[in-house]
Amino acid sequence: LLRGPESVAFDAKGNGPYSGVSDGRVLKWNGDALGWSTYTYNPDYSSEACTASLLRPETATEGHCGRPLGLRFHLKSGYLYVADAYKGLMRVAPGGGEATVLVTEVDGVPLRFTNGVDIDQVTGEVYFTDSSMNFNRSQHEMVTRTGDSTGRLLRYDPRTGKAVVLQADITYPNGLAISADRTHLIISSTGPCKLLRYWIKGSKAGTMELFADLPGYPDNVRPDKKGGYWVALHREKAELPFGVDSHLLALRIDADGKIIEEMRGPKSVRPTEVVERKGGRLFMGSVELHYVSVVTRK
Repeated sequence: LLRGPESVAFDAKGNGPYSGVSDGRVLKWNGDALGWSTYTYNPDYSSEACTASLLRPETATEGHCGRPLGLRFHLKSGYLYVADAYKGLMRVAPGGGEATVLVTEVDGVPLRFTNGVDIDQVTGEVYFTDSSMNFNRSQHEMVTRTGDSTGRLLRYDPRTGKAVVLQADITYPNGLAISADRTHLIISSTGPCKLLRYWIKGSKAGTMELFADLPGYPDNVRPDKKGGYWVALHREKAELPFGVDSHLLALRIDADGKIIEEMRGPKSVRPTEVVERKGGRLFMGSVELHYVSVVTRK
C-alpha cells in the first residue's frame, strides 16, 4: 500500500503523518489499529489504472496517475497543498477527497516537474518549485546529469487564484521551506549540492544568494523548530558502492547556513524528507522505501 512515501505532513491537530505515494494518492496514517487509508487523489486517478504491479511499474503509470511530492497544510483553513510532479499544484479541502488542480502553467509555460511546496501560514501564500522546463520526474537523473538550469521558484496567491514566477533559471530547485520570521525561503538545489536563500522581504527582497554548500544531494527542507532546518540527503557527493555500509542521511543547518548536526545510516535508506515532531522524533520519507521511518533522537 505504501510505495515511496516522498513527503511527510501533519495537520493542525497533529494527525498523520500524511504522505504521497507512487500510485498518485496521498495517504493518511490512522494509528496502529487502522493503518493507512486514502486521503486524496487527483481527478485522473483510478485504482484500476494506477495500481502498480510487477508487469506495470510505477514509472509506467505516473504520467497519467500523478506523483505527489511536496505536501503542506495551511493550518488555519485545513487545506492540504500538494505539489504533484505531473498534475501541478493541487489543493485538498479538509477531510480529503478529490483534489482540485490550481496551477498547471505559469506565464504560459507548463509546469513540467512540480516538486517542493511550503506555505506562509499568515498570508496563506503558497511557494513551490518547478524543477525543470525540459525534463519530468521520471527523467530526474537527466536534470542532474545535464546541469539543467531551467527550474523556477513560483508563488500562488489563494486570494487571487494567480501564480507568478519569482525566480527563473535555477539549477534543479527541489524542496523549500519558509523561514521562521517569514522573510526568506531556503531552497535545495539538488544537482549542485547547495542550499539557496530567496529573500521575500527587506532590502534584498526579490534576490537569491547561496545559503550553504552541502556534502550531498539535497531533497526536501523542513524547519527544525529552532530557527534552522533539516535537509534530507539522497546520497553523498563522493559516495562509493563499496566499503562501509553507512552514509549521510540528513543534516541540520542553523539559521546562518552552518551544519550543526549529521545523521548517518545504512545506504539502503535514502530519505527525501525529514520532519521533526515533539519529543525529538524524526519522521523520514523516501521515494525508494515502502514505509515512513521514525527515529527518536536522544
